[in-house]
Amino acid sequence: MIKFTKPHFYLYILNGLAVAVYFVVFSNLNQNVSHEIVFSTPDALTYMDVANWIANGIDSESVSIRPILYPLILMITTNIGGAYGIWMMQVLFFILTINFTFLGIKKLTRSYVFSFLGAIIIMSNLSLIALTLHALTEVTTVFLLSTMLFFLSRKINNFREVSFFHSSLFFLVLLTILKPVFLIPLFGLLFIVFPLFYFEKYWKRPKSFFKLLLILLPLFIQYSIIKIKYDQTKISLISSLVFSNYFVAKGIQEIESIDYSKAKIKVKRFSSEDQTNYIVDHMPLYFSLFKKNIIDNITGKSRFLLYPKGYENNQLAVFMKTYNIKTLKVHYVFIVLVFLLLIILLIKKDYPTFIFLLFTYSLGAYLIISTGISFWQGDRLTLPAISIWAFIYPLVLFYYIKLLYQKLEIDGLSSKS
Repeated sequence: MIKFTKPHFYLYILNGLAVAVYFVVFSNLNQNVSHEIVFSTPDALTYMDVANWIANGIDSESVSIRPILYPLILMITTNIGGAYGIWMMQVLFFILTINFTFLGIKKLTRSYVFSFLGAIIIMSNLSLIALTLHALTEVTTVFLLSTMLFFLSRKINNFREVSFFHSSLFFLVLLTILKPVFLIPLFGLLFIVFPLFYFEKYWKRPKSFFKLLLILLPLFIQYSIIKIKYDQTKISLISSLVFSNYFVAKGIQEIESIDYSKAKIKVKRFSSEDQTNYIVDHMPLYFSLFKKNIIDNITGKSRFLLYPKGYENNQLAVFMKTYNIKTLKVHYVFIVLVFLLLIILLIKKDYPTFIFLLFTYSLGAYLIISTGISFWQGDRLTLPAISIWAFIYPLVLFYYIKLLYQKLEIDGLSSKS
């Protein structure tokens, strides 16, 4: 029998609040759980195409742009419960994300106030709630990121150990075969962090190499699929398509004052080298476009509160637009706060917290910055980073208050003496 202890009491409150918020918003979405809604987007259909390829061998070009993890999840959940299976899984991921964020912050701060702050940031994001009704990867990405931060927060004092590296790598592998954008952080761990900080430990314990290979196995499988089907050594072909058809084409449209559709046709005649040279020749405009895209993606409208047509909820969309605009301002403030705190932690030789904050904040910043090559998708592109900044920002505030309290204590002792 579970005792009604204080930690359990707060978890009951947290989950009761999360469920209440979810179903209040859900009841006002003007959408229902159905195959038509779940697969109403072209992207959702491409994930299902890959699921059909895995399950039934039905070939599809979607295999080139959609890694296997989310299609596997769709295949399992649709077989169990159809559209309701997908929805229930994503609602569970939403609730677990809130719990992992709460428990991770609680582990590092021992504060219920900051833990609830992080959890409330996530549960009040109505875009995330709306996306639980769609067969898209964002809810799963948010869940995996929150799970990673939770596990790393429990291992923070063991950052020098191979187990810490394995945990980080494991989650980044899963995230990479979910969304290829995580490949660069994964390579950073493998080709920079691993040789500099962990290779010697592996050399002393050769069995660790076997664990490393097991962790990387899903990545090898994904590479093999693309190599066999398309003869390219890539995790996916999506990044080059987005870069060409969105970023390069948009620049051509503005530079040459032509329709966007014509710009997309023109960019198809460019080789990779031609695209690079074109960007270099028009660097100021492309830099401005990149920066504008990032800001627009953070402050964008909540596309899935206004989609599909006929299911819009303008009142909730206005709330999320305000939420997103304020989020941009918060990001600006915390760029300074995080940078200063990293310096303070380094001076104080608090290396575990320094490593944790540096790794997670860098990952979150990368996710937001990487959206600069795309646009026209509202706040969907930057949404996955909420798992990181909802965790990190309350943690940063906690450390500043802790430092202020320590200073006041020291000043108080000095005045008494």
